[in-house]
Order: sequence, then C-alpha cells, then structure tokens
Amino acid sequence: MTTCLNCGKPLGSGSTCCYHCQGDRAAPTVSTEVRERVERYFILSSLKCANCDGIHETVTVDGARYTAADFSIETIEEWNNRMQAEEEWPQTVAAVRSHIL
Repeated sequence: MTTCLNCGKPLGSGSTCCYHCQGDRAAPTVSTEVRERVERYFILSSLKCANCDGIHETVTVDGARYTAADFSIETIEEWNNRMQAEEEWPQTVAAVRSHIL
C-alpha cells in the first residue's frame, strides 16, 4: 500500500499526500542528497541501450553530458553491478520518508 510522504498514512486519490495533508497544503520537501541520488539512478539506467543491450557512449540530461566512463563502467556486467548497488538504496517507503522529511 502506498503511503503519504508527509505523515505515512495510506494515500487516498492523491499521488504523494493523504487527504489530511493535502487539506493542510503540506508538501514533502526533498533533500538535495535524495534528489541527486535519484538523478544519478536515472542517468545510470539510461546508459544501457534498451534496443541492443549495449552501453551508450554518452547520455545527455538537461544539457549535461555523461559517459559510462564517468561512472567507471565499461561492460554490461559492471553496469549490472552498479545498478544493483543503486537499487539497494532506499528499499522501502519508510527509508525514503526518513531521508525526505
């Protein structure tokens, strides 16, 4: 069950906050560390081509160019290991909430 990022109660129809928190106009704040970690995860995941399963030479995000070499990735096995390490953090909504709030 998905829970409110502000208080931890079950969500109603909202996507991030429960009815009570929406009524109070509460908005969960995201720390810079969490935002950077999520961005890095998506950059890393974009390095592997969905069509050929190869490693892309460069990925451009918001005008910044990243390469597999920036993350010390040369093979699919290295990419898999790096993605597994990234996916281990955070594992639960409670872990996300403890970093966000």
